[in-house]
Amino acid sequence: MTIHGTASTPRVAPLRARWLPPTASFLLAALGAVAVGGLTSLGQQYLPEWLSSFANSAGGWAMLAFALVWLSRARPVAGAVLGAVAFLLMVEGYGVVSAWRGHFYADPFSSIWTGVALVAGPVLGLSAAVARHGTRLWSALAVVPLSAVLLGEGVWALVRISDTTSPVYWTVEIVLSVLFVALAIRRRHLSLRPSVIVVVAYLAGAAVYAALWMLLDAWM
Repeated sequence: MTIHGTASTPRVAPLRARWLPPTASFLLAALGAVAVGGLTSLGQQYLPEWLSSFANSAGGWAMLAFALVWLSRARPVAGAVLGAVAFLLMVEGYGVVSAWRGHFYADPFSSIWTGVALVAGPVLGLSAAVARHGTRLWSALAVVPLSAVLLGEGVWALVRISDTTSPVYWTVEIVLSVLFVALAIRRRHLSLRPSVIVVVAYLAGAAVYAALWMLLDAWM
């Protein structure tokens, strides 16, 4: 097609326009992860008693890592990478602020939580990306890992450590886990059969997670 005798060519977005938004999202998620880790160290001392367990729970960080990747709008592969990076930066942000406050913390990237970050981070990041970009069933299933952690940890904590910690936060975790699954099913308008698949996966995952905590208790 020509306009006034000049052949038209497809407009190509400038490199900056094509790459800046994803890059900016990645950087914001990374900075958010550092902030989350640092604030966790402060939260362990300054949060009210009923909420203080948030700063000592795997579920709390799992929710925040999931949210950071989801807000970044990353696609699945990038989401898995960002999930690992975000979790690692949360660990290191926590370590830096703890050291500033005069508490001992392991050398960078050398604590047991570094290993946890490298395992849990990609799973949570991939799940967050699939929850945003996946098909109806897969986007609902993508909420299962996070919800299973919240339910499993909440039940374990109420059974094992409710005498030394406030039960309020653990109850909130359980409620949120149910809410996340219910919203995922509702938003994706799943019929009965796929809804049952999501719920069964959710309960099975929570049971496995809680059982692992119980085994860790017995081993320690």
